[in-house]
Amino acid sequence: MRTKKIFGALVVVLLAAWLLLILVSWLIAAAMPQSAVHSLLSNEGLRWLFGSLMQNLSTPVLPALLLVSMGWGCLDASGLLQLHSPTTYRQRFALRLVAIELAVIVVALLLLTAIPHAPLLSATGVLFPSSFSDSLLPLVCIIVIITSLTYGYASGKFTSFQMLIDAPVAGIRKASPLFLLYVIAAELYASYCFVF
Repeated sequence: MRTKKIFGALVVVLLAAWLLLILVSWLIAAAMPQSAVHSLLSNEGLRWLFGSLMQNLSTPVLPALLLVSMGWGCLDASGLLQLHSPTTYRQRFALRLVAIELAVIVVALLLLTAIPHAPLLSATGVLFPSSFSDSLLPLVCIIVIITSLTYGYASGKFTSFQMLIDAPVAGIRKASPLFLLYVIAAELYASYCFVF
């Protein structure tokens, strides 16, 4: 309940800041027409506001937020976080399966990054910055999703294909307030960059 109030307050603060920015940009542009400040209420500002909305939201934060929320949903729904010590036979089997899966993934990543002239190294042969470092967060999220779904299915927590689909969707559902905050914050930041 407290989290909902915090998110609600943040949404109100961000919307108020955005409306204040619109008003201030209009006042400064009207008072000092020769200034470099662009009004969001001018013809140019309105064209920019409507025309660049998708571009403003297309930052790397959005897919990262999506993947992290999907990974969290899978991890939470699989029961892997609630695992305690006496475990059942199915849970032990599922843990072994996940360990084998992780070992295969680690070996594959080592082959793609650790050998000379590995495909995920940069042109100069270093790991940071490279294709591997650029994809580290999505890679970790996908590994968490795969291993969580494997554990959930092998341990009997997921009994149908629909439950496998519902796990990442549940994570997105839980993180939905963050998506709203992201949309408002991204538009506020882009508007600030346009105005000043």
